[in-house]
Amino acid sequence: MNKFSFFFKRPKVVVITGAGRACAKEAVLQVLKHYFKINKEILLLGSDKDSEFFLKKSRLPILLVTRAGQYHPDKEFFAGSSADISRAENLAKALPERGYLILNFDDEAVRDLKSNINSSSLTFGFASRADLQATDVLLTHPPSMGTNFKMNYRGNTVPVWLERTFGKEQIYSALAAAALGKILDLNLVEVSEALKLYRSIPGKMQLIPGIKNSWILDDSAGASASFTIEALDVLGKVTLEQVRKIAVLGDVLGIGKHTAENRETVGEKVAKTADLLFVVGNRARFLAEGAVKKGMAEGKIFKFNTAREAGLALQKEIKAKDFILVDGSEEISMMEIVDEIKAGPIV
Repeated sequence: MNKFSFFFKRPKVVVITGAGRACAKEAVLQVLKHYFKINKEILLLGSDKDSEFFLKKSRLPILLVTRAGQYHPDKEFFAGSSADISRAENLAKALPERGYLILNFDDEAVRDLKSNINSSSLTFGFASRADLQATDVLLTHPPSMGTNFKMNYRGNTVPVWLERTFGKEQIYSALAAAALGKILDLNLVEVSEALKLYRSIPGKMQLIPGIKNSWILDDSAGASASFTIEALDVLGKVTLEQVRKIAVLGDVLGIGKHTAENRETVGEKVAKTADLLFVVGNRARFLAEGAVKKGMAEGKIFKFNTAREAGLALQKEIKAKDFILVDGSEEISMMEIVDEIKAGPIV
């Protein structure tokens, strides 16, 4: 929308920033398009150079900050660095008093943004002091696979169902969309209904059909040690009968030079959760060593230099009902493996 059209239509403005903005934007869009006219009633923006202008001039400016730091699947609090939060800080300072801040309470750096801002704020997270809190998270299996959790706001509790979607990032995204919904006078039931159609984005803990009647947990769009551990946790919680679990892991960002501690943490998860392990890339071979050290048989581990090679081998190996996790950094093109073994277009 150009600035002339903006002044003519005077839409409400929502700017989404932070490390989790891609998934959050998808969840927000899913809720908004149910109840509003996008780009007419509400303008949804990223944190580009024009965002500050639109925030300052909007009749209802809203800044949503997802997270700056990297969350841990088993810990409630985490914190981004000052460098990670700088863009969000600048946007928050540009927010008029009539505006709203939506903040991830669990990220201490994000939470602190409201300290010197006069705008109203609403927080979300797993912590009990968050305005909008997620509790009672439960993974479900066929005939419906996905994540159930409860959304709590000022004494009101509403169940949320995220079909074929897993992980804390997705729950944070749903909570962020709900917080925005509250500011826009939607109730939690309306938000929950809209989120039933939320499917995350490709490569972010999305469950899709695979060839030969298999299932793929696609976490191929970038990874870190913590995210890989979370994905392996999900793999471990799958309790389907007669199912082989296959972990396909590429080079993992955030694991540094693969210290012994990191290798053993991921290796132990693999040994406990997977029946077969495919590793892609030179550094990922250290993960295989960690799995062997924790008791996985070497005969169950397959090593490849490229995603292409791994995808072709995996295609031949897959059997009916296999549950396959594909996880690794985007740089090594793990999405190629997903493309090789998915059943067809994702709907």
